[in-house]
Parts: sequence; C-alpha cells; structure tokens
Amino acid sequence: TMAFGLFAIFNALVYVTPAIGGYLADNYLGIRRAIILGLILEALGLTLLAIPQNSSLTIPLSLMILGIGFFKTSPTNLMARSYSDNDPRIDSGFTWYYMIMNFGSFIAPISAGIIQLFYGWHMAFASGAIVVWATLFIYFFLRKNAEKVDSSAGKAPLKIKGWIFIAIGIILSSLAGVLLVQHAILADSFFIFASIAIVLYFLFEIFKSPKEEKLKIIACLILILMGMAFFLLYFQIFTSITLYIERVISHRLLGMFIPTPVYLSLNAFWVITLSPILATTYLYLNKRHRDLPVTIKFSLGLLFTSLSFFILAISTSFAAGDSQNVSSLWYLFSMLSLSLGELLISALGVAMVTRIAPERMYGIMMGAWYLIACAMASSLSGALAASLTSVPKIMINNQTALLHIYHSGFMKMGFIGVGTTILAFIIGPYVKRIANL
Repeated sequence: TMAFGLFAIFNALVYVTPAIGGYLADNYLGIRRAIILGLILEALGLTLLAIPQNSSLTIPLSLMILGIGFFKTSPTNLMARSYSDNDPRIDSGFTWYYMIMNFGSFIAPISAGIIQLFYGWHMAFASGAIVVWATLFIYFFLRKNAEKVDSSAGKAPLKIKGWIFIAIGIILSSLAGVLLVQHAILADSFFIFASIAIVLYFLFEIFKSPKEEKLKIIACLILILMGMAFFLLYFQIFTSITLYIERVISHRLLGMFIPTPVYLSLNAFWVITLSPILATTYLYLNKRHRDLPVTIKFSLGLLFTSLSFFILAISTSFAAGDSQNVSSLWYLFSMLSLSLGELLISALGVAMVTRIAPERMYGIMMGAWYLIACAMASSLSGALAASLTSVPKIMINNQTALLHIYHSGFMKMGFIGVGTTILAFIIGPYVKRIANL
C-alpha cells in the first residue's frame, strides 16, 4: 500500500507540473529553453539517485518532477506548431512520434532490470543519468532547427531578471516537491487545488472567448475526461499488474529467469509494433475521406483497454503446476489489447489538442491533458489498486487466495472500462458536432 501511494504521488506530480511548464513555455520562457531546463533537472535527479551513499528519494524525485514538468509538453508543442490547421496527417504524425518515444520505454525496463539484477539500482539510475546528459548535449547543438516554430517568448531574448525569477522558482518548487512526495495528504490537497485552478482558468477562457472557441474548449475538456477514464486503468500496469506479474505470472522462459521489469517492456514492444500499422491506416483512410473521428477512436481505445483486464481476470483460471503460476502468454495478449487502447487514446490525446484547441492555448491545454487525464487518474489509480487488488500479509504465500483476489479485482476494473466505453459512445457524436471534427 505504501508503494502504491508513493508511485501514485510521484506519477501524479509528474503529470501536474506539465500544465505549469507548458504555460511558462508558451508565455514566458520559450519552448526550446523549457526543454533544456527540463533535461538538466531530470539528469540531476537521476545523478543523485545514482550515488550509493544517498538513501533519500525526496530531493532526486522532486528534481525529476520539475524537469519533466518543463520537458513533457515541449516536444509535442513544437511538433504541433509544425502542422498547419486541419492537417490530415496529424494523427499519423503523432502516432509515429508516440512510437519513437516508446523505443525508450521498451529499452529502459529491460536495461534497468538487467543492470539492477547484476549491479544494483544505483547503477541502473546511473545509466539513466548518462542517457539524459547525452540527450541534453545533442539537443543543445540542434536546438536552432526548431527556432521557427518556437513560441513568441522563445524567439525573444530572456533578460537576466527573468533567469533570476526562474532560478528562485525552481528552488522553491523543489522544496515544495519534497514536501508533497513525503506527505500524501498534502499531495492530495495540492492535486485538488491544482485541478480547481485549472478548471477556473478554463471557465475564464470559455467566458471570454468567441463562441467557436468556447465550444472547442468544451470539446477538449470532454475528451480529456475520457482520457482520464483510460489512464485510471492504464496506470494499473505499474501497480496491481506489476504485482500480479511478480506473484502469479511465470518468470521462466526457455529455461531463463525473466525479471519483472523486463515484462513491463512488453507494453512498449506492442506500441512500437502497432504504431506503424495504425499510422499507415490513418493516412490510407484519410486519402479516401474515411478516417474515423477522434471521438470514435477514443471510445474504441476504452473498449480495448477493458478487454485487457478481462484477459487478465480469465488468466487466473489457468494457473498450472505446483506453484500455480500463470503462463506469460496471457500477459502478452493482455498487453496487446491495452497497448492498442493506449495508441487510440494516449497517442492521439495531444494530437486532439492541436486539432481542436486554439493555437494560443496549445501549451496549457496539453498541460491540462496531463494534469486532468493523467495526474488525477494516477492519483486515483493507486487507491483503485489498493481497494480492489491489495493482498493481506497473511495471504501473500497463499496462491489460491492471490488468484481469487486478482480475478475479482481485474473483473471489476474491466467492468469499469465497459461502463466508460458505453458513455463515450453516447456522448461522442455531441463532441464531434461542437468541435467540427
């Protein structure tokens, strides 16, 4: 339960800060500068985690949270500004981008799992730090290629006073991050405050904007809520599903022991495999004016996500051997379904923002996608995992009890997905109409 809570807080903060980072990149800092600052802070956090004598998690995690806040929306913001309005290639382009991102997601669990197994977690964090420092070095020399599509603030020089304010803000935010990571109640209060603030901001924008923009902002918010329903289930990969792998799924393959972190790379493997197929399909259908609207894609994504949990629930009935382990093939097919749902929702979420939202709101709307759809879902996902799949200590070694708990929990999660899928199909036509999709 403590692990669920720490993950939920860290992951939620990782998705809260991009709302602030996106706003600063659009209006004050510039997108390219935000990328550099983000990479520096992330690299510093990983470097601190790599120090063997360092037993504290709070400061490194706080730096990483801030770094991700500056970085996360910036590449997608630059990419969005590279497309013209209503460009039919946008869904395909963002699907390719999502695939490239997932190369890292595929390699990281495998490399980290193997390095940790033989050399410990500090070396695994060190390898991550080296990669981020190298990325910063490469980007720094290539950043001028994106100058034309940077925000107006990014094209103007930043005065010394501005840098001082940013430095003070980073220090104060780091201290705040330390407090939030350490105190769950305080973190929950912050999420509520941040969510209320972003809702009030959008109400302000809806009130002052022309009618066409009002409707587009409302459509974005509805789709963001649909994304939140998806992420509530998706983040189970890192909580209940991870523990299911650890406790129930067989770890032997061709006579070799497969660590749990390596199994987590299957999600990225399927994303990499399916992305070219979907991207090509979108272009093919677009040329024939038969592409599905994003509302239908979102609804189908929720349907495939629900199916993945039903597969896991059914798998508990096929435990075999003295240890009553479940074949990893069940997890393989569950991740296939979940990854397809991810590509139809998560990969197209930022594409949806660029297609619907006013250009002046790209950064903040992308931040809202991460804050509301991802952060709120992450915060709730830990509670969902704990309430439906938490295993009492006295039952940890009782495999029959484990199978029963996970079967019940995954079935309930599947039905939650089915309920949201039905709702998404019902409200989809309304969203399509008001957004002119």
